[in-house]
This record gives sequence, structure tokens and C-alpha cells, in this order.
Amino acid sequence: MKKEKDFKIEDFYKLIALVILLWIISWITTDIIYSSTTDRGAFGDKFGFINSLFSGLALAGIIYSIFLQQRELSLQRKELTETKEEFKDQNFQTTFFNLVKTQNQIANDLSAKVSFIRNYDDHTYRNLEGRKFFNQSKFELQRIEKALSNSAFLEFRRWDPQDESDEPQSFEEAIRLTDTMKISYTFNYYKIDKETWEKFSQLDPIKKAEKLYALFFNKFHFAIGHYFRHIYHILLFLEKTEEEKILKFNSITDLETKNKRIASTKAEFKQYADFLQAQMSTPELFLLFYNSLSFPKLKKLLIKYNILENLPEEDLLNKEHNAIEGINLKSIKENLK
Repeated sequence: MKKEKDFKIEDFYKLIALVILLWIISWITTDIIYSSTTDRGAFGDKFGFINSLFSGLALAGIIYSIFLQQRELSLQRKELTETKEEFKDQNFQTTFFNLVKTQNQIANDLSAKVSFIRNYDDHTYRNLEGRKFFNQSKFELQRIEKALSNSAFLEFRRWDPQDESDEPQSFEEAIRLTDTMKISYTFNYYKIDKETWEKFSQLDPIKKAEKLYALFFNKFHFAIGHYFRHIYHILLFLEKTEEEKILKFNSITDLETKNKRIASTKAEFKQYADFLQAQMSTPELFLLFYNSLSFPKLKKLLIKYNILENLPEEDLLNKEHNAIEGINLKSIKENLK
């Protein structure tokens, strides 16, 4: 970018000196040209040059005032541009932190009822509110995985307390019956059909993880759908604002300066993303990881801002799930280094 020249008072003095110099040169030139005695009668007329001096000084003043006005307008435009950019930054920050506040409110207001069998004669519903639901989510995914990995497809059959043949004859049988009923009830609760169960064993680890989460999401999408959509739009808002800011650097001709500003802007928006991540608990990051398997657009943004960097590999259902390009989770030991 070209640096604008500032006109100072010294420049005005130079203009005056130039006008006086031209006036003196004109005086001397007139004497030389009209040096004969016969022409001296008009000698007094040369004092009319004094008028040209004042006219020149007036012209110099006008020129200088024009330059001053130009400088003032340039400073006003620059100040207006800086004020506009500062206002945009403030507006972005206000919007971003309001979105984060809303995200926390969505998490706190989350509510879902989970059903399971505690033992062979106890069918229980538990209402989970706020972040308690995320704490339960890993257990639910493990529950689905255990059912799909079972050696047999078990259709749920309710225990009839009036039928004595249904009663367990020993403690060991009660445990076995409880485990079998829990698995069969999971098939029924998550609407897992026999075809899904048969195909599950043929899938690779990532596809298995996708299927587990798809079954879980279909059951609880009413509770967590809004939560994940809002996270996606926060990250999308970050990305679009970042790209708009970087686009303005295209007018910078100096490549080194341009690259420094781009790197600084990327680091700035990474900090905003880190702040969003800091509001999330580990169970939330866990469920966000599995949610991203089913939603590529969200996964792309998670990779760009490295949102899942603080999720330990050990917290996954299976370490084999840590095989997504761009998301390389570390173990707890590696994170402590």
C-alpha cells in the first residue's frame, strides 16, 4: 500500500520562497531585457510585479490549504475505516459469546427419559436432565454395542410374575436371566431388527461406530439434535467471519506481511474455538466425536479448529474408532507430556 505524503508547515514556507525567487528572477530579467535608456521611462511600471508577488503568495496559500484538506479527508477516511473494523470486531465478539451462552443453556435444559431393566423383575425409567444425559450416553452406546455383538438375536419377552416357571431357581440363574433380558430389551428399546444385527459383524470399526451412533441418535434426536446443530452453526459462524477477514488481505502486495496477517487471524479464531471447547465436558466431547461420524459438515469444522484435541483416546468405545483422517486423538499419557 502506498504511503500518503504529509504536507507540513515547512512545505508552505518552501512555496513562499519559490514564489519570491521567481519574482526576483522576473525583476532581473526585465532589467536585462529593457536595459536601454529610452525604455527606462517605463521603469516604474516594473513595480507592478509586486502584485504578482501577492498573487503568487495567495496562490501558494490556496494550494497549501487544498493539500491540508486532502490530508484531513484522508485521515478521516482512515479513522472511519478503523472505527468500522473495530465495530465489526466488537459485534462479532458480542454475537459469538451470546452463542456460547445459548449453547450452555441448551445443554442445561436438555432432558430425556432412558428406559432399562435393572434386574429380571424391575423395569425402570430414569429421567436425565442437563449434562447428566451426556454422562449416560457412553453407557447407552456400550449397551447397543453389546446387543449387536451378542451371538444370538434375542427378541424381548416380558417376565410374567404369575408364571412360576419364569422365576429363577438360583442366584446364578437370576444373573444370567437378567443379562439376557437386558440384551433382549435393548434390541426392542432401540428398534434393532435382525437384519441390522446380522450385518453389524461384517462392518469395519468406523462403520460399526456410525451404526451404533445412528441407532442412539434415532432414539434421542429430539433431545440432542438442537444441541449439535447449534454447535455446528457456531463453528460455521467462526469460519465465515475468519474467511471474510482474510479476504481483505488480498490487497496487500507484500507477501511476508500478508502471510503474517493471515497466520495471526487464524490463530485468533482458533482461540475462539478453544473457548467454545473449554465450555464442554469430556462426555460432551465423546458424544460430539460420534455425532461427527454421521455429519460430514460438522466433522470438517471439528477438524479445522481441532475441537476434539482434549478428548483422550481411552474414552472412546473402542480405540479402533480413532482412525478418522484429521482427528487423531491422543492417549492420556501423551496429553500429559
